[in-house]
Amino acid sequence: MLAMPIRMSTTVAAMLLLAAGPLEAQIADRDAALAPAGETLREGQTLIGTPLSEPGFSPELRAELELDLAIARATLELAPHREDSYIWLGRRLGYLGRFEDAVDVFTQGLELFPDSYKLLRFRGRHLARSRQFEAAIADYTHALELMEGVQDSFEPDGIANAYNLPLGTFRSNLHYYRAQTSFAVGDFEMLVSGMQAALDEPLLIDPTGDMGVAIAYWLYIGHSLLGDDAAARAALAPVHADLPLIENANYLRGALFFKGEIAREEMEAFPGAIEQFALAMADRLAGDNDAAEARMEAIVRAGASGFWPAETEILRIREER
Repeated sequence: MLAMPIRMSTTVAAMLLLAAGPLEAQIADRDAALAPAGETLREGQTLIGTPLSEPGFSPELRAELELDLAIARATLELAPHREDSYIWLGRRLGYLGRFEDAVDVFTQGLELFPDSYKLLRFRGRHLARSRQFEAAIADYTHALELMEGVQDSFEPDGIANAYNLPLGTFRSNLHYYRAQTSFAVGDFEMLVSGMQAALDEPLLIDPTGDMGVAIAYWLYIGHSLLGDDAAARAALAPVHADLPLIENANYLRGALFFKGEIAREEMEAFPGAIEQFALAMADRLAGDNDAAEARMEAIVRAGASGFWPAETEILRIREER
């Protein structure tokens, strides 16, 4: 009889600690590895056979993420009937690089809430991170179907940006991530149409330009791979160096590089996966597959969780030989 009050007290105390303010996130590329590679601990490999490894978080950030996870576990124990309990436990597992465990939690939630477009959205994201691309696309597609006629809403960030300002809505993010995942399976038409759909969502308000630069980056890649150079250039037209970004400076640099406003020599100085992938795709589009593959492999090896866009493009390069 005493266990429940003790558990609730611990949970409340943990939540109060969290409310004191998060540490600055060390996750530079939200679409890439969660952190620089640390010790190789987790089982599994990337699509090109390199090992997945334990994210190399600082002790402070790891402690914060583990605290978040403990809070999410306690919340699920206290409220297993709530959709959000499964969403947040899965997301907290994902931030620690435990993608398969996250998928399991979202699946458990979907057994109780089979019409939850939110659970499908997050399961899809973690399926993609687990390299289950077709299953991820199916989840995104089903979620968009479930959202037909439903009022869109802003999606809360799990790791707050500097202004604690959510940048994407559920519907715009579903379009965006389905489009991005379509790159993995070589469906460049869906890459382009999905990114455009994300950009056209009426509730999407992008005062900082963060969503726009990420979409422009992928639109340029998609149009270029489809051979439509004019559309690729047009996608970059809204991008300029003085956008008041909060979190997507990496995508801005990539888009400006594609636009010709950042020189290759300058881009070489940025080690992030997004910038390096832009350099690699420029080589790929110019026909220098050897240089593209070498750089993409370096990107994959540098991140704890690899970088699946580079992994899938490496496989396409190898298949072409």
